[in-house]
Amino acid sequence: MKNITGRWSFNEDFGFGKDEGFAEFTQNGDKLTGVVVYTERIDEETPFRVEQHVEGSYDGTNFSVTGTKVELLDVEKQFEYNLDTWEGILNAQNQIVGHSHDGHECFGVFIMQPIELLSTEK
Repeated sequence: MKNITGRWSFNEDFGFGKDEGFAEFTQNGDKLTGVVVYTERIDEETPFRVEQHVEGSYDGTNFSVTGTKVELLDVEKQFEYNLDTWEGILNAQNQIVGHSHDGHECFGVFIMQPIELLSTEK
Protein backbone atom coordinates (compact mmCIF):
# COMPACT_ATOMS: atom_id res chain seq x y z
CA MET A 1 0.00 0.00 0.00
CA LYS A 2 1.21 3.48 -0.87
CA ASN A 3 2.10 5.57 2.18
CA ILE A 4 0.77 9.14 1.95
CA THR A 5 2.89 10.54 4.79
CA GLY A 6 4.06 14.02 3.82
CA ARG A 7 2.86 17.42 2.69
CA TRP A 8 0.08 17.95 0.14
CA SER A 9 -1.28 21.11 -1.48
CA PHE A 10 -4.95 21.63 -0.61
CA ASN A 11 -7.64 23.41 -2.65
CA GLU A 12 -11.36 23.31 -1.94
CA ASP A 13 -14.44 24.97 -3.43
CA PHE A 14 -17.54 25.09 -1.23
CA GLY A 15 -19.84 27.13 -3.46
CA PHE A 16 -19.72 30.48 -1.65
CA GLY A 17 -15.95 30.52 -1.21
CA LYS A 18 -12.64 28.70 -1.55
CA ASP A 19 -9.92 27.32 0.70
CA GLU A 20 -6.26 27.12 -0.29
CA GLY A 21 -3.32 25.81 1.70
CA PHE A 22 -1.66 22.52 2.59
CA ALA A 23 -2.16 19.31 4.52
CA GLU A 24 0.46 17.27 6.35
CA PHE A 25 -0.27 13.65 7.16
CA THR A 26 1.48 10.91 9.07
CA GLN A 27 0.33 7.42 8.18
CA ASN A 28 0.75 4.42 10.49
CA GLY A 29 -0.83 1.34 8.92
CA ASP A 30 -4.22 2.58 7.74
CA LYS A 31 -4.45 5.32 10.40
CA LEU A 32 -3.82 8.99 9.56
CA THR A 33 -3.08 11.95 11.80
CA GLY A 34 -2.12 15.42 10.72
CA VAL A 35 -3.07 18.99 10.12
CA VAL A 36 -4.82 20.93 7.35
CA VAL A 37 -3.83 24.63 7.20
CA TYR A 38 -5.55 26.95 4.76
CA THR A 39 -6.76 30.43 3.97
CA GLU A 40 -10.53 30.56 3.79
CA ARG A 41 -11.95 33.07 1.33
CA ILE A 42 -15.71 33.47 1.71
CA ASP A 43 -17.36 35.65 -0.92
CA GLU A 44 -17.43 39.32 0.14
CA GLU A 45 -15.75 38.65 3.54
CA THR A 46 -12.22 39.18 4.85
CA PRO A 47 -10.07 36.06 4.33
CA PHE A 48 -8.75 34.26 7.41
CA ARG A 49 -6.53 31.28 8.11
CA VAL A 50 -7.61 28.00 9.65
CA GLU A 51 -5.60 25.16 11.18
CA GLN A 52 -7.48 21.90 11.74
CA HIS A 53 -5.90 18.90 13.43
CA VAL A 54 -7.27 15.75 11.82
CA GLU A 55 -7.51 12.02 12.37
CA GLY A 56 -8.73 9.38 9.97
CA SER A 57 -7.80 6.52 7.72
CA TYR A 58 -6.43 5.58 4.31
CA ASP A 59 -6.72 1.99 3.08
CA GLY A 60 -4.76 2.31 -0.16
CA THR A 61 -7.68 3.81 -2.07
CA ASN A 62 -10.22 5.40 0.28
CA PHE A 63 -9.22 8.49 2.26
CA SER A 64 -11.15 10.01 5.17
CA VAL A 65 -10.08 12.53 7.83
CA THR A 66 -12.11 14.52 10.33
CA GLY A 67 -11.11 17.62 12.24
CA THR A 68 -10.54 17.06 15.96
CA LYS A 69 -9.44 20.58 16.92
CA VAL A 70 -9.44 23.93 15.15
CA GLU A 71 -7.48 27.15 15.57
CA LEU A 72 -8.44 30.35 13.77
CA LEU A 73 -5.45 32.44 12.74
CA ASP A 74 -5.35 36.04 11.52
CA VAL A 75 -8.86 36.86 12.78
CA GLU A 76 -9.87 39.99 14.65
CA LYS A 77 -11.98 37.96 17.07
CA GLN A 78 -12.54 34.26 17.54
CA PHE A 79 -15.83 32.68 16.46
CA GLU A 80 -17.33 29.21 16.29
CA TYR A 81 -15.92 27.20 13.38
CA ASN A 82 -17.40 23.84 12.46
CA LEU A 83 -14.92 20.98 12.10
CA ASP A 84 -14.75 19.41 8.65
CA THR A 85 -14.67 15.87 7.33
CA TRP A 86 -12.86 15.22 4.04
CA GLU A 87 -13.58 11.97 2.17
CA GLY A 88 -12.13 10.89 -1.14
CA ILE A 89 -9.85 8.58 -3.07
CA LEU A 90 -6.26 8.56 -4.27
CA ASN A 91 -6.59 8.63 -8.07
CA ALA A 92 -4.25 7.44 -10.84
CA GLN A 93 -2.70 10.96 -11.06
CA ASN A 94 -1.54 10.66 -7.41
CA GLN A 95 -4.14 13.21 -6.26
CA ILE A 96 -6.53 12.87 -3.37
CA VAL A 97 -9.90 14.07 -4.65
CA GLY A 98 -13.26 14.08 -2.96
CA HIS A 99 -15.87 15.97 -1.01
CA SER A 100 -16.12 17.62 2.37
CA HIS A 101 -18.84 18.45 4.84
CA ASP A 102 -19.22 20.00 8.26
CA GLY A 103 -21.95 19.94 10.88
CA HIS A 104 -23.53 23.07 9.43
CA GLU A 105 -24.73 21.85 6.02
CA CYS A 106 -21.65 23.19 4.24
CA PHE A 107 -20.41 20.90 1.45
CA GLY A 108 -17.41 21.23 -0.83
CA VAL A 109 -15.14 19.48 -3.30
CA PHE A 110 -11.39 19.30 -2.81
CA ILE A 111 -8.17 18.20 -4.42
CA MET A 112 -4.83 17.50 -2.73
CA GLN A 113 -1.62 17.03 -4.66
CA PRO A 114 1.70 15.85 -3.23
CA ILE A 115 4.29 18.52 -2.48
CA GLU A 116 6.68 16.26 -0.60
CA LEU A 117 5.99 12.66 0.30
CA LEU A 118 8.34 11.28 2.93
CA SER A 119 7.82 7.64 1.98
CA THR A 120 6.29 6.40 -1.26
CA GLU A 121 5.98 2.65 -0.72
CA LYS A 122 5.65 0.45 2.30
